[in-house]
Amino acid sequence: MKATSSILFATALILHAAPPEADRSAILSMVGTSDVTFSFTEDAALAPGYEIVSKPYTENALEVVIAAQDTPERLILQHLLVVEDTKKKADMVIKHWAQVWSWEDTEILEYTGQDGIDDWRKATVSKSDVAGKWRQLVTSIDDTLRYEGAGIWKHSHDISSWTGTDTRRPLPRHEYPKRNDSDYVLGSNTHTIGANGWLHSQDNLKVIARSETPIALAHETGLNQYIRTESPRATAATAWSEKHPRPWNDIRAFWISAGEKAEENFSYTTFHDGNSLSKTLGDIVEANNGPSKISKALSPYLILDQ
Repeated sequence: MKATSSILFATALILHAAPPEADRSAILSMVGTSDVTFSFTEDAALAPGYEIVSKPYTENALEVVIAAQDTPERLILQHLLVVEDTKKKADMVIKHWAQVWSWEDTEILEYTGQDGIDDWRKATVSKSDVAGKWRQLVTSIDDTLRYEGAGIWKHSHDISSWTGTDTRRPLPRHEYPKRNDSDYVLGSNTHTIGANGWLHSQDNLKVIARSETPIALAHETGLNQYIRTESPRATAATAWSEKHPRPWNDIRAFWISAGEKAEENFSYTTFHDGNSLSKTLGDIVEANNGPSKISKALSPYLILDQ
């Protein structure tokens, strides 16, 4: 009996070992200032009769990534764009996407919506399924969810790389609502860390799902390259992060925890009683509200299927 107990205890330790420091180092190496090139190209028509309609999308920007949370098994990286305000002739900061990394996380938030409808499903996997894996949750500029996938960090040839599982995702922000011939994206993303910066690549299928069998319309490649730089303009992002740490961290925590607390399915709405979600978020940040007021303000936008 003692031998059996020892085996079970040892198995439990193996299934939830401490995250490798090399993994954490790779994630945290994305923190800092980078010159970024965002590039998305619809490069292959897949469905019969489909013709590529999307023009290649390319943008350049200065982006600062800060560590909004750094604990042994959970890291949150917040992206901030620094752009020129031509009217004020000064730099302004735009809150961009965020990465939430969690070690051996068994809770999955899966996107089940389409055509701009933010429906999600909560699922749970076994501990053995996530052994050695980091789960990455990507959030939008308003900290609502975009996609979540799991994968193992690999370290060789002086680079570190992580590739997440294929996940269903909302339509790309740079296209929605400009086109209405696809319903969602099925894709995976890879983070590759090198000496001069890092590459965020995406392998996407644009899907139409208006019949019994979903059909892949086209393949899209995303290549977002981050080259490290020492720009003095990064001070604008530092000042912004010091001024706005609490509201956005608590807003992000609300969306994530609300989903995690759902029995199974949940969704978001962008309007409630004539008030837009974006305006409500702006009011929260302006008032520097705390968790209880944030929960009260945002709960009407959350729909739980109990």
